[in-house]
Amino acid sequence: MSSQSGLRKRIEETVGKKILEEYCQKRGTTSGAIMLPPIPESKFIDKLPEDVVLEGANLNEKEHQDAYEAEVKLFRRLEEAQGNNLVIHQLDYTHEQYCAFLPQHQCDKNNCKKGPVPHLCHKLPKELEGECDFIVIGDNFVVVFEVKGLSLQNTELDTEKFKGCCESAVIQRKRLRNLVKSIDPQVMMYEFTIFPNISKEEVGQDTVYLYDETILFSKHLDDIDWMLDWFETENVSRKHEISTNIIRRCLLGLWWINQDNNYNKLTECTLSKCVKDIDDKLRRALVTRKSVDDAELKKKGKMRKKYPQNSRMVEAPDLFKVHLNINYLTQYQLDVFNCDERFLWVEGPAGSGKTIVMLGKIIHLALKTPPEKRILLICAGHNHNPAPQRHLKLLDSIEDITCEMITYDYSEEDGNISDNVDEASILLSQKLSYSTSKIVILIITKALVKSVQGYISKF
Repeated sequence: MSSQSGLRKRIEETVGKKILEEYCQKRGTTSGAIMLPPIPESKFIDKLPEDVVLEGANLNEKEHQDAYEAEVKLFRRLEEAQGNNLVIHQLDYTHEQYCAFLPQHQCDKNNCKKGPVPHLCHKLPKELEGECDFIVIGDNFVVVFEVKGLSLQNTELDTEKFKGCCESAVIQRKRLRNLVKSIDPQVMMYEFTIFPNISKEEVGQDTVYLYDETILFSKHLDDIDWMLDWFETENVSRKHEISTNIIRRCLLGLWWINQDNNYNKLTECTLSKCVKDIDDKLRRALVTRKSVDDAELKKKGKMRKKYPQNSRMVEAPDLFKVHLNINYLTQYQLDVFNCDERFLWVEGPAGSGKTIVMLGKIIHLALKTPPEKRILLICAGHNHNPAPQRHLKLLDSIEDITCEMITYDYSEEDGNISDNVDEASILLSQKLSYSTSKIVILIITKALVKSVQGYISKF
């Protein structure tokens, strides 16, 4: 067996078949498409201000964001479409992986050094060969969508940008068409380039691409469900269910395998893993493209890129990096951290970063204040709330900091709440007198939570 046929078998049978059987089988009465990944994947989450004029690198960054938003628009339409469709988002493949299906494919690089004479592709094995934004596989058809997030600026460059987008999309579409046809030459295949952010009227009339029926615009988003249904019914007589399953296995394996031809556990395909990844990015404040790339900048010799400045994101103080694995904060978070007010009310929705700033402030005080000073952290909630336990484990693991937890329980039958506030005050004073910990986490449970403000005023 050649290395190319062995790699193809690994892609299709070892990886693709397992994903198809585990995550791509309809269950119950679900009639919508199966989406992989289950939610749109974005490398960065930040959004530049819209109330300023963007230039240079900032304008380039805005184009990246427009492209992501355009892909999300199509993702949602495909997600809502009815039928037994599998939708793969962000499929890319190396030269070596492409050769596993098309070992003798031609070079399609513009201005190749070998000249215009047809010749075999000569990319390096691990070099990126091609990518596809969306591929939809039905029972009897395959559709490729290349998404372009072009937003026109009403300048003379608009037409050239539109033309360039169309030309680059045609190249990617051709690569994937040849790949799919190498798996099954008889399958019915359709391909489109879609511009979800602009209308046909905005482009103007001086480009031949306006008459190309494979070029779609914003208004066509509403027709996606109808289009896919038409493709399915138009080709139902061809009875290609078996071949599209082979195509599903091959493309799923190609989607999941990495550039080194290895793959992670199949659980990485799940919705819970996607949500966990986003939650991890938010917790670590990896919300700009620069912060994400910096976090991945582990390989020696990798060139640092230049990024536009986002005035709303700032580099975090060192203690956040060392103790909390946080490299960036919002400007609001940094202002709260640097505030020296004796009493400060911080308000914000879940996930906005209140707890991270609080922990950073506690660590800062614990490391900088005299030994006789204590830090009291009050957590209101129930006995099974995991957050205080996480705080305890984190704070107590820091060198030169000790932390302990005190729980004060209360129920309605125990008497007047105000009396128990006094009792809690005495209890805490006694506990503190015996404690040598720098930080004390006090958990107030049940009904005493109602009187937390009065309790705070006693300390």
